[in-house]
Formats: sequence, C-alpha cells, structure tokens
Amino acid sequence: MKIGLKLTQSLIPPVHYLLSAVEEGQFSYRYYGIRHPAGIFSNHFLDVLSTFNSLGGSINNTQASGGPCGDEDLEHLRSLTQEFLFQLVNYYECGYEIFLCFCGQHSRPSPGQPLYKWFDRNGYEDDVSSYFTGTMPELKKYRDFFNALKHTSNCVRLFQFLDQHAGKKILGFYLEGVDEKGALGPLLAFHPMYQGSHTAWSYNLHLRNFYFLIYKIAAEMEPVINRLSLRGGASLSLQHTPLVSPVVESAASHTVSNIVNRFETAFGTFFPQEGLENFKTVSIDTRDGSMVFSESPAGNKALSSGQEWTGVMSTRGDGFSRSWNLPYFKHRP
Repeated sequence: MKIGLKLTQSLIPPVHYLLSAVEEGQFSYRYYGIRHPAGIFSNHFLDVLSTFNSLGGSINNTQASGGPCGDEDLEHLRSLTQEFLFQLVNYYECGYEIFLCFCGQHSRPSPGQPLYKWFDRNGYEDDVSSYFTGTMPELKKYRDFFNALKHTSNCVRLFQFLDQHAGKKILGFYLEGVDEKGALGPLLAFHPMYQGSHTAWSYNLHLRNFYFLIYKIAAEMEPVINRLSLRGGASLSLQHTPLVSPVVESAASHTVSNIVNRFETAFGTFFPQEGLENFKTVSIDTRDGSMVFSESPAGNKALSSGQEWTGVMSTRGDGFSRSWNLPYFKHRP
C-alpha cells in the first residue's frame, strides 16, 4: 500500500488535511452535536499513536535488557497492550463519527445506537461500506481479540523466549481462555497449534501490523469522506497550506525515529510459527511525500528448534486454576 503524504516533512495522514478544509459550521457536525471532523481525527490519531509509542518503547527497552522479565515489567506491558488495543479499536470507530459530519440532517442517532445501523437506515450503506471492507482483513483479528477480552474473563498473558547465553529475549502475548477440558491457555481461535504446540504472537511482528493499521484506517476514511461530501453537493479541497499540529507531528516523527527505524534491528526476530507468515515493512521518503508499506515472507526471521532459546511463562495466575496449556510446550502422550 502506498500513501501519498500531503506535505514534505509531515507524517500526519493526508485525511487530516482533507478534513482541515471543512470550514467552520460547514456540513452537519454542529447539527449532530459533535466536534469539527479534523478535531475528531486529530484526537484519536494522537491517542493511538501515543499508546503505540509507549508500547513499542517499553518492548524495545525490555527486550534490550538481559535476563527474564520480572512480574512488574510483564504487568506493565500487559496493561500497555490492552490500552493500545482499546485505542486502536476506538480510532477505527471514530471514522463513523467523522462520516456522520458529512451526512444530511436526518433524525439524530439514538444514544448508544451503533452508527453503522444509522447509516443503513438513512441510505448511506453504499457510501460507507468500503470503510469496513477495506480495514477488516487486517483489523478483524485485533478487533475480535479486544472484544473477546472485553466481554469475557479472558485475559492478555505474556510470554518470552530467552537466550541466556547471549543475554537476549523476545517478548510476545496471547489471549488466554479456557478450553473444552477446563485448561487455561492460548485460545485456538487466535493462536492455532503449530507442530503440536500452542502458540503466541510476537510483539516484533505485530508491532509492524499495528503501525500499518494506523495509516491504513486513515487511508480508508478518505474515499468515504469524498463520496459523502460530493453527495451533499460540496467538494473538499485545500485553498491554502494547512497548519500542521506540532503535537501530532511530533508524535508521528517520534514514532518513526524511535520505533519504526528500529524494526529491523530491535524487532527483527519472530516466534516459530510466524515463519509461515508475512511481515510488514515500511519505507518513508518525506522528500517526495511517500510512505510505502509492503510485505515479505518471515522465513528465517522466525525462531527455529535448533536455536538456544527457552520459553518463559508469566508467573501471574488467578490463584485457582490448576491446569494449563503452555505455549511451545509439547505434552507427552
């Protein structure tokens, strides 16, 4: 996926600048009692980017330190993981609130009513459906993960591979739930078996997916906004160079310099089953205003059975369960 950045030296998604062209009081955002659409986007983009920075920075620092992680470090990472998933889903959902700004003045959505149902009822299904279909192939597993976490007693559990000789470790996470035999472990709906073992997700691979989704979601908003504005008899175009938000731009730049630029050096090794997957790469050229995401086979970037790595579980439990399915541990028949 190639994204054309709007301004040289700016890493803010182009949709931000499209939304900044909305004049004060234009379209229906005041009628529906919501903030300016560029303000909605800026707030949520900053929130998701800030939590991504916190999560990525914590993973980088923790993986760089020798020896296994203590419970305090693991609990901190667990909290950051949950917070990021919340912000990612919230960031996606804000797209529907932005779309509402460009609709005609119909009866207002009821409190708590899902906005996609409101769009369907008022004849906007064809205009907004591409947002769902365009983001779901990549977003669905994280959205389902978050919903399974939110509505049940499932929890995020961390896992680490440790090479004590080299003083290295690779961190990952999984959604822990209960199987049909009452054992706690990675839920197979998210973590399929690999070579007879349960599995987990490495942060090194999934951080790349997270960063891609932040820009993918923004890119999928843009055509919907254009369709809705044209349907309302207006066309959005920038009449002058928009102001760049220093706070948002600083967060976007910080992400690239402290995390994205370290994808290959600090986040370059994946969990065993992820060798069968593709991983995201990104190249950014602010001179010509381009950001290009591509995929490559993980292959030999994944851990193999011949390497000196030991799996280490988090010691945090619920105090009552006595049966577990441990990731990467083969049970004897």
